[in-house]
Amino acid sequence: MALTVYQLQYKRRMKKALALRARADRRARALTARLVATLADGTTAAAHIGRLNTLYGMTVSTRTGLLNGFSTAGTSAGLTSVAAASLDGTPAVVYVNIANGNGGAGLAGDADLD
Repeated sequence: MALTVYQLQYKRRMKKALALRARADRRARALTARLVATLADGTTAAAHIGRLNTLYGMTVSTRTGLLNGFSTAGTSAGLTSVAAASLDGTPAVVYVNIANGNGGAGLAGDADLD
């Protein structure tokens, strides 16, 4: 039995829709992997800042609002709002004057921090 014009139209449109969905899924997997890697880098950076804070007696924030937001956003709308909020022009890092501790001598080398 031959398919009707209605049935053929459905098959053609569904084939295009499924291809579009598959392409979106591929992109989402790739972007998710990149976001996970970026969040891991942010965690590593936070650990380094924490160690520097401990060594030098400072209180520089270990996280940015952007990375914290991405960690907890959970939805595409949440991610979009976090990304938009990060464009407010606030500097990511503020350098502060630190006291001249340790008699002005440098601390022992640390491969992770140098």
